[in-house]
Amino acid sequence: MKERRIEHTYDCSADVFWSRIFLDEEYNRGIYLGELHFESWRVVRSEERGNELHRVIEAVPRMGELPGALKRLLEGGLGYEEHGVLDRAAQRYRLTVKPRSLASRLNISGELFTTPKGEHSCLRTYIARVEANVFGLAGLIEDRILGDLEKSYVKAAAFTNRWIKEKGLTPPSP
Repeated sequence: MKERRIEHTYDCSADVFWSRIFLDEEYNRGIYLGELHFESWRVVRSEERGNELHRVIEAVPRMGELPGALKRLLEGGLGYEEHGVLDRAAQRYRLTVKPRSLASRLNISGELFTTPKGEHSCLRTYIARVEANVFGLAGLIEDRILGDLEKSYVKAAAFTNRWIKEKGLTPPSP
């Protein structure tokens, strides 16, 4: 199993991120369909259970250039279901991903949380974990998934800070 920590500073408070951005439908469609060019992204189910929000998302990222060995393994496509739980009190989102391809040989999970960096900014941290059980290709698959995730999170961070500014979610500097 490999793990990667991906961090970016957002120009809003942690409270604003969790209450006005993270679950916002327009924001999520903008990131996944607009910025990251997914073929599809949608919330399948969303259910409040006490202080937690449980949701299932179906998504299909575009398949970029892949080595032949990986392309053959992914004949079911890159689509996946994300099963996530947002603990509102702790401001933490834990997720597991069930891919269409290699579902029995690929475990993907992660945890997203924020750390305040001042009154109007926070550090968003995503810890991604990937374990592939494919003889001879496990390391290649794990590295590729983590690399793709990191690239996506870089784009998402830039998009998020533009979104924050455009929507006026951070008070102007004095």
